[in-house]
Amino acid sequence: MPDRIIIAKAAIGGRHIVTFEPRSISWPSLEFRTHDEAVRCAEARQKVHGWLIEDKTGEVRDHD
Repeated sequence: MPDRIIIAKAAIGGRHIVTFEPRSISWPSLEFRTHDEAVRCAEARQKVHGWLIEDKTGEVRDHD
């Protein structure tokens, strides 16, 4: 079972990847067009599971 969520930039294409660590087939990585979409996904999973979010993009989230 994962215990943390990692947000990172994709190597190509400017997208953002959300992964669940340690990796598991039952928790595949997810890809998003924007940083905000990736953060919202990570925050939703955090609310349900309590997992720590590590944002490795260096980007600041736009406020709603």
